Amino acid sequence: MVMLLLALRLGRWGIAGFGAVAFLVTLLQSAGFYRVAGRTEAERQAFGRSMSILAAQFSAIVPPPVRPDTVGGYVQFRAFGSLAIAFAIWALVAASGAMRGDEERGIVEAVLAAGLSRPRMITARLAGFALGSLVAALAATAGLLAGVASGGETFSATAAVGAAVALAALGVCCYSLTTLLVQLTSARSATVFAGIVLLALFLINSLSRTFDGLARWRWLSPFHYYELSSPLVPGGGLDARATSILITIALATAVPAALAFSFRDIGSPLFRFPARARPASFEMSRSPVWRVPIVRDLYERRISLLVWAAGLAALSAVFVVLTKTIVQPLLAIPALAAYFAFFLKGDVYTSFLGYIWFGFAQLLMAGFAITHVARWSAEDADGRLDLILSSPISRVRVVVERVIVLMLGALLVAGVSGVAVGVEAHYQAIELDGRRLAQATLLLVPFTLVFGAVGALLAGWIPRAAVALLGAFAFASYLIVQLGPIFKLPEWAEDLSAFKLYGQPLTAGVDQTGLVITLAIVVGGLAASAIVMQGRDIGT
Repeated sequence: MVMLLLALRLGRWGIAGFGAVAFLVTLLQSAGFYRVAGRTEAERQAFGRSMSILAAQFSAIVPPPVRPDTVGGYVQFRAFGSLAIAFAIWALVAASGAMRGDEERGIVEAVLAAGLSRPRMITARLAGFALGSLVAALAATAGLLAGVASGGETFSATAAVGAAVALAALGVCCYSLTTLLVQLTSARSATVFAGIVLLALFLINSLSRTFDGLARWRWLSPFHYYELSSPLVPGGGLDARATSILITIALATAVPAALAFSFRDIGSPLFRFPARARPASFEMSRSPVWRVPIVRDLYERRISLLVWAAGLAALSAVFVVLTKTIVQPLLAIPALAAYFAFFLKGDVYTSFLGYIWFGFAQLLMAGFAITHVARWSAEDADGRLDLILSSPISRVRVVVERVIVLMLGALLVAGVSGVAVGVEAHYQAIELDGRRLAQATLLLVPFTLVFGAVGALLAGWIPRAAVALLGAFAFASYLIVQLGPIFKLPEWAEDLSAFKLYGQPLTAGVDQTGLVITLAIVVGGLAASAIVMQGRDIGT
């Protein structure tokens, strides 16, 4: 019981942050439904047909909606679909932080020294996250009921709770999977490795709706079982079997996770690559790599940078292929002509690629920044930052070096993916403007730095909550873009979103105003983080 309370206390920022995000997402989406769908039955049916036609073409990314002409079907598609990704990311960060982050902070050693066994510790952390995810999912239920009430209607509380149960089950499943995966590799690469696996499981499910060859592997993905439940849709319900499978996966992976944790040393992976034996030496390394701070940090991150670069390059090539596959049937639908005229400027293939790939790439680059912020926060607690400052190095220099490393890493990852897009587009006979492709690729760097600057401020101010708060900020930033047109937000409010400031450079070129605002946010965030870092005691 004490360990469960400790787990809840350690995860309180994640519960509060994602609970607030879940409440706002469902509240705004359900309230927004009454603004865009109309009030009469005929208006809503026409809206539902338009949504179904358009969303069906994006089925490689999101599942097609069911009854989007109803508030339940619309919220199931628009809100709970995106919340599934948010809860999976939360589970990834929470599980890697609970196992690897707490090891570096010394919390795991303290708990084990108190007499708690390793299996019981994992059980308590899993139970704590399960309770927290259920609370956050119920907050989504409350947002839905409040949004429907604002439209003068009522909604079944039982159906809303069923949606929360399915969402919490997916979160717990991803948490347990991550707990197992982070046991296998070193602490430095554990989060990246687990993230790659979860992303692969997500893509297996989503891409199987377009590529028939992946359909037979869909059963491996927990996202597939989550999508089998549609409790908010009229005539739908909570799929008890699919939800039970999610819970079973969570329990089944918790057992080997506990065994792996029992057989490995604290701070070490379960499996070690064989290394050549070398005589012990106390002499300082003569390699020039370790003498230049920024080069040293990049060298330490070389494996994760290569993984990120290779992963984004592969995904970018897949999205180019998807563009070819999706756009051809789109061109045969006259009803979408108005959509093309309003949203897609110039060549349809180029516009579509800029919309789906670079929109998805922005989410991934935001995740790339969050992984760096997670490491900055860990350095504050594990003593590494104290060691760096004792060199002596000024705190301002630490902030600047961190951001430069993030910038160079983002440049590498984005640059490789941009080259992959150009090569695959040429192979698919899609004509792209090379200059605008370079602009769209390079603009991902200042976009990433926005989250890096905000993360640096949070890591300097409240490091233990930095990752959760930055994740909530990223999700809220994305939400502004989605809901701004619906609620007719003023231009200055939409400019608060980094996703809005990025624009559509592949088709419309660089948004000069957006770029200036982006750079101003980065500079302001760095200045504020340097000031905060100067006035705070390390480790507090």
